[in-house]
This record gives sequence, C-alpha cells and structure tokens, in this order.
Amino acid sequence: MHKPAKGRSPVSRMERLVRRAWGLPTGEGFFCEHPSNPTARRAPGYHHVNERGNTMMMETGTWEEADDAVNKAMKYVPGRGANDVDTRREHERREDLDLGLHNFTKKNYQMMMSKPEGRSDALLSLSLGEDIWHILTVDMSLPRLLLLEVLIEFTFIFIGSVALTSVAAAEGQDLDSDLLSSKLMLSLTTVRISSDAIFGWAERTPSTKPEIAVLALLGWFHWLLLSVAGAIIVARALRPLQQVAFAPDCAVNEKEVAIRMTVLRRMVVIYDVQVKMMATIRGVRHNLPLARGVNSYDHITAIPITFKHDITDENSPLYNLDFSAVMSISICVSATDDSGNPVMAHAIYFNPKSWLAGKPEFQATFANRSPFPRILRGNFADQIRMFRLPNSEATYVGSSVPIFIYNMENFSRVVPLEEKEDETV
Repeated sequence: MHKPAKGRSPVSRMERLVRRAWGLPTGEGFFCEHPSNPTARRAPGYHHVNERGNTMMMETGTWEEADDAVNKAMKYVPGRGANDVDTRREHERREDLDLGLHNFTKKNYQMMMSKPEGRSDALLSLSLGEDIWHILTVDMSLPRLLLLEVLIEFTFIFIGSVALTSVAAAEGQDLDSDLLSSKLMLSLTTVRISSDAIFGWAERTPSTKPEIAVLALLGWFHWLLLSVAGAIIVARALRPLQQVAFAPDCAVNEKEVAIRMTVLRRMVVIYDVQVKMMATIRGVRHNLPLARGVNSYDHITAIPITFKHDITDENSPLYNLDFSAVMSISICVSATDDSGNPVMAHAIYFNPKSWLAGKPEFQATFANRSPFPRILRGNFADQIRMFRLPNSEATYVGSSVPIFIYNMENFSRVVPLEEKEDETV
C-alpha cells in the first residue's frame, strides 16, 4: 500500500473535510497512474523536459526533494550570492500559486496609489445615497455588513422600548425597572426576533392609542429595514463569481511577452473571450496586440492558456526597446460563462527594474506578503504533458479521458534567461 507523502499539506484538514463533503477536488500530488483510474496513486514530484523535448513526471519521496530538484534545475532561488540583497525581490521564489495576489494588488495598491486634494473631497460624488449604496453592496465586507444589520436591529429594539416606556410614563404608569423590562419584551415581539410563546399566554392590558401608534411605527420601520437588507443581500448574491485567475508573474524574453490564465472551476466554460494587453512605457500606455492577430477566443475551458505578444514585430511598442523603460504590463479579459453571467478579470505586472519598484512606498505595500506581480525575464516552465509512467518515457493508455495533464506547480514558474535548465537532473 502506498504511504502518504511526507510534508505539510497547504490545505487544512478542516477545509479538506468540507471540500470532500461538497464533492470538491481534494487530491494532492502528481499522477503515478493514469487519472482515468478513480483510485490512481499520486505522489510528490516535478516535471522534467528531456533532451528530446518530452515532458516526464519525476516521482520523489517528499515535496522537499521535489523542491530541491526544481531549484537545482532552474537555479531560481532568493538572492544570487551570499552578499546580494534582492531589495526589489526580482529573484525571490514564490512558494505557492498566490492566485489572490492580483486582488490584493488592486485593493491595496491600485486603488490607494493616488489621493485627491482640494477644497472638499466630498465634491467628487454624484450623490450621497449612491455612495452609501455602493459601500453596502460592493465595498463593505460580509462580516461587517452582518454586524451592521445586527446592531441596527437591536438599536431599533432599544429605541422602541424607550419610546413605549415614555408613552406609558406619560399616561401615568410608574417608571420603574419592571415597566422598562415589559416594554423591552413588547418591543422584541414587535420586531419578531422572538416568539410570543416564551412569555406565556397570560392576559395583558390592551395597548392605548399612543402605544399602538408607536408599535405601528416600530413595525413599519423594521419592515423597511428588512426590505433594504434583503435588497442588499440579493444585490451581493447576484454579483458574478470570479471564474478566472492570472499567474502572479508574467514572462518576458527577446521574442515575446507571455501571461498565463486559468479557469478556476473544471465544469465552467467561458465564451466570447476578449483580451486586451497594454504596456506603460515612460508613463505612456501602449496597446500590445496578441500574437498572430488573435485578440479574442470563441471559448476557453479549464486548462491554462498563455496569452502572448510578439516583441519581434516591428509595429510592437517593445520592439528594440530598452526594457528598463517599461514600468508595467497589464491585461484585461472579458467573457461570458455558460450560465450567462459576465466574467471580468484584470492583472497588472510591474518591472522590478523600474523606478516604481524601487520606491519605499511601493515596497511597503508588499512587505508582509509574497512578492508583487513581477515582469520576469525568462520563459514559463513547461506545464502540460501526456501521461507517462513516473521517471520514464514509457507511455500508458488510459481507459478514458483525460488525455492531457497540466502541472499547476509550474503555472507561475518562470525559468530565468540567465540560467538554462540543467537537463542532467
């Protein structure tokens, strides 16, 4: 029986249990047997491209051994020497896929990189109501939104109990703790947070007309609160899910700019995919048309795809350009998923050698996490293979699909131009 691979799983045990209960993927490791077998054995390993150009899966005993083999082959480790200080984090190796990096960059850098000033910041608004609605339906996190609803709910209850107590005191009832307690319970039952049954079915003094008016107002305002809260929940629930993700780094060499993207869920297909790539050169933005003139796709399935721009084209803004002049490269993808929902995704990559990457303010944004989205000089590591037996070129025909297997460990891995892969590993 195959022993489980050594090494800590990147996914917690609780998350694995929840994913398994919902039928979500939980497998770990590279396939040592064809994936058409539901119980196919998986183990730590890495991809190796031999001298004939065939991609082989090399099985190892632990993930540490696999990492050592990859680092030896690619020679891509933090720092280039004992005395080197990689302040711009150009040579720092990523530890995982880091698919949330671009969302982090958007929220913590792109949206915060500039600040308005002048007579009044409030003038940069069409209406106060629209701004508040945008906060509730877009900006505010779900935990804070739920907490706000609970606080408003109990504020309504407290204000209602105070109003009922004031009305009762004005009508001549003794103002004491019993009166406040009874009116608090009446306010609770009015907003329907609790059941009348918890107070028993004893008779009570009929409400006076002022008390009825207060109860009617309290009930109406509570209905309005629930209606607004329901509208906010529906608006947030109808927001499209993120269906695609870009690699945290892009690759640039003497021939092309390459950016990788993958569809996150295996059963999702996106259609009518429109792609726009741009570069910021000396503060001016330029279009980077995709290679072969293909700027749109009829559909993309859940297998990683690489978008490329041809630098050797004389019409390219990057043709014969000193790359230090490039500050960033960005990409935007818009499509429609098979449920008819819009798909939008954007990523921006920064040149580690640009003046921006050297700014302390920019470096501080990413100081406590993985490196910023970088433009790395090199080629993306090979990712897709036909199934072969581990540590050999022996082919094996499965009983059914899949035909292709892709290595997500190499999704964001860039082989530097200065160091070529060691084929002796």
